[in-house]
Amino acid sequence: MFYSSEEEEKDGLLIRDVEKKKRNISSSSSSMTAIWEDALWTSLENIPRETRERIVSVAIDGTSGTVIIVHPESGEPLYKAMMYNEKFEVGAQYLASESCRVPDGHVTRSSTSALSKLAHYFANEHPKPISYKLLHHADWLSYKLHENMGVSDFNNSLKLGFDPGSETYPQWMLDLPFAEALPKTMLPPGARIGVVQNPRAKEFLSNPECIVCTGTTDSVAAFIASGANEPGDACTSLGSTLAWKLISEARVDDASVGIYSHKIGDQYWLVGGACNTGGNILRAFFTNDELQSLTDTIEMENMFELNLFGVRDADFFKSNAGGDFGLEVSDAVKKCESERETCENDAVFLCKIFSSIAKAEKRCYDNANAMGASEKLKKVYTSGGGAANATWCKMRSSCLSIDNKSGSTIDVVASEYTEASYGTALLAKKGYHSR
Repeated sequence: MFYSSEEEEKDGLLIRDVEKKKRNISSSSSSMTAIWEDALWTSLENIPRETRERIVSVAIDGTSGTVIIVHPESGEPLYKAMMYNEKFEVGAQYLASESCRVPDGHVTRSSTSALSKLAHYFANEHPKPISYKLLHHADWLSYKLHENMGVSDFNNSLKLGFDPGSETYPQWMLDLPFAEALPKTMLPPGARIGVVQNPRAKEFLSNPECIVCTGTTDSVAAFIASGANEPGDACTSLGSTLAWKLISEARVDDASVGIYSHKIGDQYWLVGGACNTGGNILRAFFTNDELQSLTDTIEMENMFELNLFGVRDADFFKSNAGGDFGLEVSDAVKKCESERETCENDAVFLCKIFSSIAKAEKRCYDNANAMGASEKLKKVYTSGGGAANATWCKMRSSCLSIDNKSGSTIDVVASEYTEASYGTALLAKKGYHSR
């Protein structure tokens, strides 16, 4: 996630995805920070020296909701890394108490929110917040470069409770007994923090003017990389789950259905959410080879276009009481299993799953628009394993275009760049040119 002022790399961008470095370190959360730091230095070390000397800007993306409690001066971890999907019920219960005044339905009331994790640490481990700070995954790795404590970005801090609309913490957060532990300097993604200060980092980033910029979450970084850039553009990441984001001129938030908005640039909002109707369902029934063979059959028989065996009408997940957001993978698999025996063969079954997931994707965007997103869907950039299946992309385009009042087709196209690190490198480039 680096930017070089010379254009020998693609657009001056140099990408290093530290998450893909293989390590022989235990993956328990207690050692996770050691894995991250080791990956950071190894990633820098593996860049050829002549390339490192040209790097002028760095930014890092990380997993939203993954946080670390650190010493306020040294930045060293004081507690195990608390991962994005870990639940901290005690922290959530504390936030729900009358003394905290956290609004009902607020995103921070979730037991997996960053604020619930901080509340857990306060209530169970250490009651004096002046002696520790909370940093997000990306914040901490950036700190290892710039050494300015308490800096975070608007995107990572959304689920901490920061309000990107007013660009401040709400008053009820400032009144919390552990507010002192919150990041103090909040900046938009791609803003310059300062030059590289850490002596070890300078061994690799030797340009004395190399700056560190704020990053973002991994999902927002993937959106930036996709090429979507105007209202009505969207990006669906169809991997193990289905994550979607839509550029809107209006902000839309509803924690009860998992919809929230990141601020991007000066005038737009990135409305998005996720559901479990993704590739995990396919993995429950088919291997990669089977998926390819059955997809070839679907394409060869023109099964979807001709609506053979009613495949276009299939919608396995429509009747879920909690909506697509509330559907667990295990329940989705059960719904598919109950339908399998009614299908003529596995190609028909797979086609009906494809159709059902495509309809869930359409509902996500339709719901965002019904809730106030300012633009109708115009084009969907797609990444993840589902993006590689051209037959499925055509089916998704067909489903998304149903009831489109403009009469035009909503194209589903593979993102030119699918790695989140490319989007983060673009933020590094933005920060460099903002001076």
